Amino acid sequence: MIEILKKRRRAVFYFLIVLVILVSSISVLWLPPEVSTGMNSTGSQNITEQESGLSSLPLYIPLFAYFALILLPVIYKRYDGESFVWGHRFFKGAILGFILITMIFLIELASGFLRIEDLIPDFQGILIAGIILQGIVAFGEELPFRGYILPDMQKRFGLWKAVIISSFFFSLLHIPSILVLKTSGVSIIIMVLTLTFAEMLLAFCYLYDGLRMSIGFHFAWNFFQYHVYSMREGFGGIFKITSGYQLVTGGNLGPEAGLLGLFVVIMALVIVFIWMGSINQESQQTQV
Repeated sequence: MIEILKKRRRAVFYFLIVLVILVSSISVLWLPPEVSTGMNSTGSQNITEQESGLSSLPLYIPLFAYFALILLPVIYKRYDGESFVWGHRFFKGAILGFILITMIFLIELASGFLRIEDLIPDFQGILIAGIILQGIVAFGEELPFRGYILPDMQKRFGLWKAVIISSFFFSLLHIPSILVLKTSGVSIIIMVLTLTFAEMLLAFCYLYDGLRMSIGFHFAWNFFQYHVYSMREGFGGIFKITSGYQLVTGGNLGPEAGLLGLFVVIMALVIVFIWMGSINQESQQTQV
């Protein structure tokens, strides 16, 4: 009987996570065109006084959704009498995320795929808002997926199946928001693959040290991609850039929709996998 109740409670958790993410993704469709496109060329939001009323209410739905994503695993963990594995290496994860996204940015810049047209004046507000936003996003995605779902699946399916299934599950939940971007079929496939491999990389960060490392990586990857290097349209980065060769760079959709981003994430995944394997071998040898 207790086992049945646990399964039902777990099913409710998964259902709520899917529901919250779907509502958050679909809410973008309810925004006026000026709001949904984010920032204009001067870095200020394209929101008129009339649009700041009821028509812009869906703008806050993703924010509420992320707070729900943070609270749900906290409530469930407490109810189950379990605690999160936090770890200690936030900055190690942040440095890894910074290095990877900076590598992509510099390669695109050096190859001429991306050009910096201008620096947005008074960008301090953009950076502060970006830190707050990506902090919420990192916590809102890491707590449910690495903090709850990955350990839950690991108990039932084993480590490797849990890493693969939870990562693919996360990428599938992004499909509605990807479709909202009205991108091509090839870009959708690339984005799903990139997100899946990126989630596996985040899973390895979690398995190596815990949530602090995966949160650090997630935060730095998003913050520098969106708000510093301006590689994704609609997030108001500090640079005004133009990018071509969409298949390689992802264009306005950012490196997650481009082949270069996919290649760098896979390369990092392989390196981290080999590195973690060597650490495990060393620990086993010391135990013997």
